Amino acid sequence: MYRCIAIAVGALLLGGCMESGDDPAGRENDAASLYTGTSDGVEVPPQSDRTFRADGRVGMITPGMPMAKIENLYGTGELVSREIEVGEGQTVPGYALFPNTHDELLIELGEDKQPATVSFSNPRSKWVEETTGLTIGTTLTELRKMNGKPFEFTGFGWDYGGTVTDWKGGKLEGILVRLTYAPERLPAEGLDPQLLGDVPVASNHPAIQSIGMNVREIRIDISKREAELR
Repeated sequence: MYRCIAIAVGALLLGGCMESGDDPAGRENDAASLYTGTSDGVEVPPQSDRTFRADGRVGMITPGMPMAKIENLYGTGELVSREIEVGEGQTVPGYALFPNTHDELLIELGEDKQPATVSFSNPRSKWVEETTGLTIGTTLTELRKMNGKPFEFTGFGWDYGGTVTDWKGGKLEGILVRLTYAPERLPAEGLDPQLLGDVPVASNHPAIQSIGMNVREIRIDISKREAELR
């Protein structure tokens, strides 16, 4: 459940400044190898990459990448420390990349004080999953097509409401998505009681098909993978 995910991110404060000890030439080579995309025939700078994948690659960030490396790639001026709200009054230490912009990324730190997850939620964010097109504002219908299978999410009316908990082995497995609805499209009596609380809701539930559901937040695990720890 989402609460477990939030707690697992950790609650230790990160003190002091990050140290940057990577070789500059090596950093440039690494950045170039991470992204070689083009836009209208013009090569896009690595720092401008706004794509992500379920395997944990987000822009130039890859799983297990330490904060010092992220700072080296994007520059100190693009990062600010921040306490990140994770629900039920809890916060975890972290950083904001591209702070106070449409493309702001929140980087939550784990117990090892290194990046654990990233998230974004700005309605005008340009971040997009590179194979499916998943982004903020993706509709429920689009989400089902992207996943290729029905899925389940938690009911609304609490801090972790609308969180997808089971992709049923679909293409979006590994990406944490939170959904919302359009209040103006609710019936006069409000949300169906079956859609409220910490209960599983199927993506094909009849009561959600006409209430304007769409993606409000996307989170990606960027912690070091288990295979890399062996």
